Amino acid sequence: MSALDARRQWLAQRHAELLAALRARRDAPTEIPVAASAGAPASAPVGGGGPAARELSAPSARTALLIVGGVLVVVAAVVFTVVSWGRLGIGGRAAVLLALTACALALPRPLRRRQLTATAEASAAVGLALVLLDGYAARQAGLGGLDRVGTAGYWAVLTALTAVGAAVYGWWQRLRLPLPVGFLMARLPGLLGTAAWGGTTEDYATAVIATAAVDFAVLSVLTARDAAGQAGFRERVGGERAASTLVTVARAVGGGWALLGGVLAVGYAVVAPSPAAVVRAWVPLGLLVLLGMALCRGFRTLPFALRAAGEGVAAVALIVAVGAGLRYVTPSGWAVVGYAAPAALLAAWAAVSCARSGRWAKPATGGPAGEPTGGPFAPPSRAAAAMGELVAASTALLLTGVVVLPELAHALIRPVAHGVALWGGSHPPRWSWQLATAPLVVLWLSAAVLAVMAGLRARAVGDGDRHTDRLANALRNAQALTAVPAVLLLPVALGLPYAWVLAAAAVAAISVAVDVVRRPDAALIPRLLVLVATGALALLWASAGRAAVLAVWGTFAASAAVLAHVLSATTSPPAVRATARGSGAFAVLALGVEAVASGATAGLPGHVTAFAVLAVAVFAAGAAAAWHRVPGRGQVSTAVEGAGYTLAAIAVALTALHPDALSLALAVTGVAGLAVALRPDRRRAALVGTGLLIASSWVRLALAGVSAPEAYTLPITAAALVIGHRRRTSTPGTGSWPAYGAGLGATMLPSLAAMWSDENWVRPLLLGAAALLATVAGVRTRLQAPLVVGGGVLVLVGLHELAPTVVQVFGLLPRWVPVAAAGLLLLLLGATYEKRIDEARRLRDTVRSMT
Repeated sequence: MSALDARRQWLAQRHAELLAALRARRDAPTEIPVAASAGAPASAPVGGGGPAARELSAPSARTALLIVGGVLVVVAAVVFTVVSWGRLGIGGRAAVLLALTACALALPRPLRRRQLTATAEASAAVGLALVLLDGYAARQAGLGGLDRVGTAGYWAVLTALTAVGAAVYGWWQRLRLPLPVGFLMARLPGLLGTAAWGGTTEDYATAVIATAAVDFAVLSVLTARDAAGQAGFRERVGGERAASTLVTVARAVGGGWALLGGVLAVGYAVVAPSPAAVVRAWVPLGLLVLLGMALCRGFRTLPFALRAAGEGVAAVALIVAVGAGLRYVTPSGWAVVGYAAPAALLAAWAAVSCARSGRWAKPATGGPAGEPTGGPFAPPSRAAAAMGELVAASTALLLTGVVVLPELAHALIRPVAHGVALWGGSHPPRWSWQLATAPLVVLWLSAAVLAVMAGLRARAVGDGDRHTDRLANALRNAQALTAVPAVLLLPVALGLPYAWVLAAAAVAAISVAVDVVRRPDAALIPRLLVLVATGALALLWASAGRAAVLAVWGTFAASAAVLAHVLSATTSPPAVRATARGSGAFAVLALGVEAVASGATAGLPGHVTAFAVLAVAVFAAGAAAAWHRVPGRGQVSTAVEGAGYTLAAIAVALTALHPDALSLALAVTGVAGLAVALRPDRRRAALVGTGLLIASSWVRLALAGVSAPEAYTLPITAAALVIGHRRRTSTPGTGSWPAYGAGLGATMLPSLAAMWSDENWVRPLLLGAAALLATVAGVRTRLQAPLVVGGGVLVLVGLHELAPTVVQVFGLLPRWVPVAAAGLLLLLLGATYEKRIDEARRLRDTVRSMT
């Protein structure tokens, strides 16, 4: 009670403050505008910045006063009912409450006559609140034995009467507020009545759906006259805008209530523990079906989207009802098929209905896709029903696919799991490959529905637009990707041996590849998706056996090479040329996998198997050079060449832990790089080949324990410099890097690496002198390679010689000195940043200007 008193006092104080503010604003003197002085704006007041901006408009203040006043009245009534109720007799109590309620409900009419509409709405709201308070007080006082009535039942009746009375009262008095109040209060009677009856989940679902049905029925009756052009509903609720807002809110609340009941009914039906429970769940589901169909076919004033949504809800309820019933009829494990089968049938039927109603045809000019030109609110009911059923059934079918997805995924990757253990070096135990039939049936149903939808869409758009229609292409591609596992997993479900399943997958992939070769321009994308999907599954499944890997990868390598050869010979669209490039690269990589699998099967170590992979890479480089000379196959040769480089890198990586094999692999790769450099368009490969040969010699020298590499690298340097000079003089325009880069690096880089572990002074002195000579020669001849290599090596030699002294100096200085020096250096660089940037740019331009 103390809390109620405190709240009442605060509201009274706030009420007084608002009244005082309004009186002060009303009594304030009106300012007389004064003519503006010369040079000043005419609207500016004299002598100041003008009156303060109003922080509260008159309608806002009025609304605040009405809200505060109404709350005060309600709080006072609650305090009177709770505190002072017992001090009066039965007659006094009834007289007080009835008088207050009657006054509150009677005031709106005279207030509306005086154009006090907001005050009338507030009075009506207070009256409705007092009606509920009257009901509470009557039951607490035991009038007419109401205290012996159950709480839920009593309030169910009271809220029902109040909801109806509020709607009728608002309609009669032409008020806006009582109508939505009655509409929202109508949510309670069904739930309270179900609770009083002791209902279960399906009973609550039935009550909620029945309430939504009543909502839409009342809404249809109220708006029927407006739809016919007669005055009625709009005038009663205060105009077109108020009517539109009220209808939108009512539709949203009714639709949400129907969805809530549908969720309760569907959840109960899916987990129903017995057939009798399923039969009881059919009641709310059937009511939901009728409501959805009525919304779509009977409520012609509803928008197209809402009508389609109603039919979709009805379709979902029907699918769940049928599936829940079939769950106790079908064998164990087939419950998901009981839901998928009606969903697939309904989706196919809805797709046919969409095609017949013209919803999938090309739209007319000036309207969005699929919308009729006669107006957005008057489409055919059949079209709305078809779209709603199609979306709902497709979604239900997709959900069943999600349910069986774990089983399908396990069946798809089961051979891969065995292959990982097999190729990992262990001895895996015997394994079995099984799949239940029910998940595969769901996958087949999905593929069949997608096929029907793709065919109908392609037929609807016509032959001329079949290949450019995005929806038709998406449906066709989805159907192709769904059909691949559905077909390839069928032998697994039938229990056929592993070899037969793998052979079926490989034959399917090769058959699609042959079809692509024969008809490269006909529906290429779906067939490529099927080819990639079947080929990928066959390759993954082949990993479960060593012989299977050799057979499948070898066969696919040959098939890909033939495919690349045939497709690259035709003047076909870009998609076909891209397929040729991908096939060529895959053929090379497949041969590399074949080489690795052959070595592992023969028991060869990895660094020995690497040379088989390297042989495939060299073969790919030769094949790319041969194909490059054939007109029209340059892009395929580039793809083959790139795949060969990838295999070469893999081969070198396989020998990384064995220096002998690494040196030989680097040498072979370097020679191959020099051979590639014989092509006029691959001259830069000579640098890579030379670098690989130098790296090979370094590895070999390290194996021999050589600590003075200059004796071995100087002859190579001299020969490389002589050859580079002759090339530069014989071929004008040759840069300094191709001419002298390899020769300078052949000696300086190994000597630089050896210098860091050499404590003697001779090597740094000689290397520094050679680097200084190269730097001076680069500056005088304006050649980039001698300048960059010589200058870089000279700087590193200087750092090597200064390092001990710097370390000693830093050891003698306090620790704060280097930090302070670094800070001062950063400040200096920051202060002269622009100048340093200009100097760096000039240095870069100077180096770039060199050859």
